[in-house]
Amino acid sequence: MLAAGCSLRYPAGSKLLLPFRDDTVVESAVRAALAAELRPLVVVIGHEAEAVREALGHAPVRFVENREYRLGLGTSLAAGIRELEAEKGVGAVAILLGDEPDVRPAAIRSVVSAWRELGVPAARAVYRDRPGHPVIVDRSHFPTLAQARGDEGLGALLRAGELPLHAVRIDAPAPLDIDTPDDYAAARRRREP
Repeated sequence: MLAAGCSLRYPAGSKLLLPFRDDTVVESAVRAALAAELRPLVVVIGHEAEAVREALGHAPVRFVENREYRLGLGTSLAAGIRELEAEKGVGAVAILLGDEPDVRPAAIRSVVSAWRELGVPAARAVYRDRPGHPVIVDRSHFPTLAQARGDEGLGALLRAGELPLHAVRIDAPAPLDIDTPDDYAAARRRREP
């Protein structure tokens, strides 16, 4: 789970620590990943690292601190991948965002199941309104992901066609990515699925 960003478009501190339903934004995203039985759950932190760590202190997660978080989301993806590369039992990574608090465990499970059943190198949730997270990427692509840089994460690999991606249709609206106060207000107005 990528949770290291600077919240540059959110003027009042870390958007990850904003209240959301009964938790904070990042706690809600982590709760969904845990409900979908993703293990180990690695949370990449950077900006406001100690506050995010404290907010998630009760959760069974592993923290990885990305000291290069100011250089973009790609550095957080690389930090998380490098943490998982050493674990032989990890066959893939499910990439989720800490600022998408309304991601649904059922959507996560659907994408993971499709990846397992189809044996594809990567699978992505495609919601009614747009593609989104999670994105599941097979271990065979870890060396490439561990080199990610800049603010694009997987975007450059996908656009270059270097990562064949299977679309998993999810009959629901995409989780809201909270970047601005308006996004936060919209996410809070959205009803529980």
